[in-house]
Amino acid sequence: MASGSKKRLLAAAATVGVLSLAVTACSGGGDGGSGSSGDGEPVTLEFWGWVPGLEDTVAEWNAANPDIQIDFFRMTGDDGDKIPAAIDAGTAPDIVQMSSHSLPGHIINDRLTDITEYAADLQDEFTPSSWGTVVFDDKVYAVPQDSGPSGLLYRTDLFAQYGIEVPTTWDEYLDAARALHAANPEVYIAQFSPNEAGFWIQSVWQNSGSWYGIDGDSWQVSVNDEASKDVAEVWQTLLDEDLVKVVEMWTPEYWAEVNDGTIATINYGAWFPALLKESAADLSGKWGIAPTPTFAGSESAGESGGSVNVVPRGTEHVEQAVEFISWLNASEEGTTHLIEGGVFPSAYVGQENDALLVEDEYFGGQVANQVFADAAATVPDTWVDGPTFDLTQDALKDAFAQVANGQLTFAEALDQVQAKTVKDLQDMGLEVQE
Repeated sequence: MASGSKKRLLAAAATVGVLSLAVTACSGGGDGGSGSSGDGEPVTLEFWGWVPGLEDTVAEWNAANPDIQIDFFRMTGDDGDKIPAAIDAGTAPDIVQMSSHSLPGHIINDRLTDITEYAADLQDEFTPSSWGTVVFDDKVYAVPQDSGPSGLLYRTDLFAQYGIEVPTTWDEYLDAARALHAANPEVYIAQFSPNEAGFWIQSVWQNSGSWYGIDGDSWQVSVNDEASKDVAEVWQTLLDEDLVKVVEMWTPEYWAEVNDGTIATINYGAWFPALLKESAADLSGKWGIAPTPTFAGSESAGESGGSVNVVPRGTEHVEQAVEFISWLNASEEGTTHLIEGGVFPSAYVGQENDALLVEDEYFGGQVANQVFADAAATVPDTWVDGPTFDLTQDALKDAFAQVANGQLTFAEALDQVQAKTVKDLQDMGLEVQE
């Protein structure tokens, strides 16, 4: 067994084997086979999701599958926050789209159905890193939908103007940052946004790191391990040498900096280009995409995580639910709809889909998604989500705000969040290795 696969199974043991209440979800419901209910009547399943255009996707499915009809509800605002209580009350929809990072917490609280019986054969349809996020204790609890392999978006005009080569390693990235800022003090290689943890997650993941793991019967917490310290060293250098612009992401101020040419690169997931096109439309033709710079001795890309489709506990027609989400996420027809909705599919058939691999005028005619498709194949399968992911992410943001104003270093911030994550797990009554 490959070491990465072993780590995923160990992570599963952490989530399921360590806790007496972790895995008691039903796996078969009461359905009477694919295509109909036990009495031969058509099945109607309620599906909550947020991918743009899913209404048309569901309409196509319903027209071709009269025995399994999907009733779609578009999630907005705080709809996702309503799901845990709805599952606990027995009023949840039959299928829900959610972040892959949230799975362990829901499994621990017995909110998801074990769909191994119907979904295990899908493993080879997805990248190892995305499939690894849905398997716990060798049981399948979701079908991957989209993912966020990283790529380096860069201002081709600025790099050409100042005669700077696009960096291929993080050491070269630091050199490029220095050269850019020396040539024009108003230009920064990137921004540091304390309010956006995805940048950090993808870099730790790229460096074969994780926040969580398992050893025997105990959780491990590795927020401040060597993989994260390598990332901290890069970002501390950028911050100390004033090579990054400190600005909160997603704010009007952030997009103003992007549009003004203050920010020369954005290293982020495959879903980000659509947002860049929307918020910086006038910069069409001035951006390119290259592979994310690599750490020494590695060719891996980063990953910020994605969304999955789950079958909540209590769903009666589990087999039919999995039949639909398998089509949606692992067929050419389904992934074409996802691509048209602006997401980057986790399945190989989607990453090879002609609808994804098209020339993009915004990026100078480049087949931009090919960079992300190539990256998806190199993402390490080492990342393990834990039941306190949201708490750890929020703590990291708070600590990074202190880094931004000089109260902490990145290394000190990691130590602070490490200690808090250990306490949060212990407060849940879990065994934690210290």
